[in-house]
Amino acid sequence: MKSTLADSFEVAAGLASGISKYASGLGIDAEPIARACGLDPGRFTVIGERISLDRLCRYMEALGMISGDDCFGLQSAAAFQKGASGPFGYAMMNSATLQECLVFMGRNLHKISESSVCTLEVGPRKTYYQWTYSPLILHRTQYVDMGIAQSFAHFRSFLEDDVRELKVELERKPPKNMSLHRKILSRDVSFNAQVNTIVFPSSFLGRTNPQADPRLFAMMAKYVDDVPSRTPDDGDPVSAIRLHVAENLATNTPTLTGEAERLGMSARTLQRRLTAAGTSMQDIIDECRKEMAGKLLLETNLTLSSIGYKLGFSAPAAFTRSALRWYGMTPSDFRKKHKAPD
Repeated sequence: MKSTLADSFEVAAGLASGISKYASGLGIDAEPIARACGLDPGRFTVIGERISLDRLCRYMEALGMISGDDCFGLQSAAAFQKGASGPFGYAMMNSATLQECLVFMGRNLHKISESSVCTLEVGPRKTYYQWTYSPLILHRTQYVDMGIAQSFAHFRSFLEDDVRELKVELERKPPKNMSLHRKILSRDVSFNAQVNTIVFPSSFLGRTNPQADPRLFAMMAKYVDDVPSRTPDDGDPVSAIRLHVAENLATNTPTLTGEAERLGMSARTLQRRLTAAGTSMQDIIDECRKEMAGKLLLETNLTLSSIGYKLGFSAPAAFTRSALRWYGMTPSDFRKKHKAPD
């Protein structure tokens, strides 16, 4: 299966370890679906393995559609064993206090699930834990649902039934049955948020986990802390620029000068590197627009004008001209010819 820009982002394979088991309980053979998404389900139980976050999200969305359950990810977390993510999971299981657990999560979440934002803000009355993923990961509803349900299973070790006092804000659209989120997570869950957020009363941060082993936490936390942070564009300026361009087309299309500053080199040096690689800044922008146009046209129901805006075009006519050059047809005709029926 052809690699895409979204494949730059990875996740610990163990986070997917309960999905096939849950699907099997629904009478679904998940293995061929995983393979069709470019995943090897045999890797899901191997500690230390990493897989494409985008492909895992696609796999979960497919299972949600097949099962007819738009809360598939939320419910699949029941089949997840807390230690399946390896040292990260064992550190969370053995955190002495809720605050220690949250600080560890905020510091290391990106090492098991590459997020674009992950912040922890502790205030006198409320504490905010927020996270989101690259805009290149178009369909992540089921994955985010699964992840937050897995986290709440850890939080119950500290809070028991008081976990229902937390406030949850999710990026996803409201599900058909909102009561499941309120049953599994908290009584206060809202949707269509800017980023995923959990709000904790700061008075809860000192709550302890009676099953915690501080020595095991220290060992596991040190192991995870010592793992070097991986960035999706490590070591290759061309890949770094391609990824940065794709993520920022809608807001501020990067320039050669800006990218050179971001990468810590002169514009002349960067131009030489791009030329040596057989490309240019404009070629990279055009390639990213073409790949993103295909994804948005075929995988979303966004209007053509909305897609043109997300690609950084100043007018619909500019998008149409580029589509004719890329595909030999208008964006509308490309969508009609290639988009699978809903």
